[in-house]
Amino acid sequence: MGELILAIMLVILSILIYTQTGDLPSMNESQLDPGSFPQLIAILLGLLSLFLVIQKSIQLIKTREGKPLKESLRAILIEHKLVFITLALLLVYILAIQIIGFIISTILFVVTTALIIGPRTKKDIITISSIALILTVSLYLFFQNVLQVRFPTGLFF
Repeated sequence: MGELILAIMLVILSILIYTQTGDLPSMNESQLDPGSFPQLIAILLGLLSLFLVIQKSIQLIKTREGKPLKESLRAILIEHKLVFITLALLLVYILAIQIIGFIISTILFVVTTALIIGPRTKKDIITISSIALILTVSLYLFFQNVLQVRFPTGLFF
């Protein structure tokens, strides 16, 4: 059932990618615009995900054995609790980047996710925080100064 949910989410993601890459600006006059390759990848992702949805739906119908749907969903939520928590944190992170900026939101996301998934000893918290800080700042400086990629700025950075 978890694979079915993931496949449905991938179909939705491929639709979003396909629709959003059509508006990329073109630098020169060529046969293919900048969104052609991402659109091709989105089509392939969507088709493969759709095949997975069909396959898992057929498999789920065959193996359901009269269990109520509510009970099956509850079992999935309990089994994949960390995955759903991580997805929720990722959504909050995406929103936080626009509000408070890349550096602070990335450090908070990495530390929070690592604490939820990993161990919670005092030494590990210090290690996780140090790695998150060093990694985020160094990636920011590298992309900003060397590759000239601009990150979203929020209230702080």
